[in-house]
Amino acid sequence: MSAVAEALLNAHKQRASGWLTLTFSGRESKLLLKEGDLVGAQMGFGHQSALQGLLQSKRLTLGQLDALWARGDAGKADAETLEEVGASAAETSTQAVLAQVRRLATLAAQVKFEAGDVSSGDATVSGVEVVRAAFESVAAEDAPAKVYRCVDLRACGEWLLNPDERALLEGLGELKPPGKIPLSHRVLLELLEREGKVESMVEADWRARLDAEERQRAEEARLEAERIEAERIEAERIEAERKAEEARLAEEQRKEEERRAEEERLAEEQRKEEERKAEEARLAEEQRQNEERKAEEARLAEEQRLEEERQ
Repeated sequence: MSAVAEALLNAHKQRASGWLTLTFSGRESKLLLKEGDLVGAQMGFGHQSALQGLLQSKRLTLGQLDALWARGDAGKADAETLEEVGASAAETSTQAVLAQVRRLATLAAQVKFEAGDVSSGDATVSGVEVVRAAFESVAAEDAPAKVYRCVDLRACGEWLLNPDERALLEGLGELKPPGKIPLSHRVLLELLEREGKVESMVEADWRARLDAEERQRAEEARLEAERIEAERIEAERIEAERKAEEARLAEEQRKEEERRAEEERLAEEQRKEEERKAEEARLAEEQRQNEERKAEEARLAEEQRLEEERQ
């Protein structure tokens, strides 16, 4: 990571005032800071022209620069040239400073900060713009893709430079890839991540986690389906057993009722048989008594006859 970019970030976070002295190959450049903002520069190396600044910021196209070179005006930044490329003097000054910051950040310069009172210059550049320009110049081209989530947009507000960046963060309410974004947006997200204002994860790891979560959900769904099916089968088994038991009890009751009915029938038959026998005995007794009466009558008649004969 660039020592210049780190020093500028620390100065911005601490709202520091003083001189940031950069030494490279025996030459020295100084960046003057006031409460973290860049208010002046003394360039012993890393100088960038105003038009280079406009070109880096895409305020100036290569076609426009070629046209200026063809006319011999490529080194000029007068009012006529700026009006031709559609840039104001203030914007041109800011972009020139930022171009110098980008160049300084790419060099392996020794960095030393000295705190002190610094007067504001005519062209103050905010600390946010300076820090972002420095980190953009040294951003890794092969950085792994990441996913981001912004849970507190207001906490990120000081780092935003335009509505597009706010819209970017508004769209990251949940962890997801930011899509195809310019370098400035990627560096913004990386700085916010570094400052703990957004959450992030390497996209490959995030997708692996999503796949793992999906597999887990699928496995949980499978187990839940198996549980429901097992409960259904068990409920059917219990219901079948209940019905079988009901049928068994009903059959036992039916047989018991049949047995009782048979017993009642047999008892009734026995009762009738006993009544028949009793009736037969009664009739036999009547017949015996009748025969005895007749015999008695015959005996009495015989005695009477004998008595009559004897007389």
